[in-house]
Amino acid sequence: MISQLKPNYLHLLNTYNKTLEQRNTYLKQIKFDNKTENMLEIWDERLAELSYQIYKYRTEYIHKIQEIIGDIHNLITNCGQAQEKIEINFISSGKSKNEFYEKLEKSRKLDIQKGFTSTGIHRDDFEVFIDNKKVNIYGSQGQQRTVVLSLKLAELNIIYDEIEEEPILLLDDFMSELDENRRTNLTKTIKNNQVFITCTDKILVEDKNNTIYYIENAKLKKGN
Repeated sequence: MISQLKPNYLHLLNTYNKTLEQRNTYLKQIKFDNKTENMLEIWDERLAELSYQIYKYRTEYIHKIQEIIGDIHNLITNCGQAQEKIEINFISSGKSKNEFYEKLEKSRKLDIQKGFTSTGIHRDDFEVFIDNKKVNIYGSQGQQRTVVLSLKLAELNIIYDEIEEEPILLLDDFMSELDENRRTNLTKTIKNNQVFITCTDKILVEDKNNTIYYIENAKLKKGN
């Protein structure tokens, strides 16, 4: 999403990946060809600078998602029961250029043994929690699917805020693992967007401004 909105981020990411590849190549040369370790400082300095620039973009957009995903998730899961609390935890190897550099410096011996760079923003990730529990471990299939949908809808909002154009939403078999209430709430939430949905179950959409197509026996026909 960031790459689509910020060309400079994509440039930074591509430059980082190329520099990372060069460092990994040199790590193997140190291990097998007895090259000097001192040259690693060149790549470490460059990677640390790029890492910090990329980190700033990522934290900015994670923060934007955090601000709106709770309301979106509540709209989908509103079933007359207590609302699920959704939280996102961004995991990065550093928060400053110095910290990124220090991590690379400390891991040099290990990286030489392995032949690749074991720390850096290429290993960044994020965790999603529902009611303080990791959704990928403790969440049901329905909860995991709802989290993915909430993230996508949050992205839609951010993209609109950035470029003031409504993006097209593509949902492939999104009905799987969702109960009837969540299906209904989701269709209400996305009714103002241009959406293409493929599914095996019939969807009840309150908005009449839609077109339904059926595929039966490899033939396409328009429905009501």
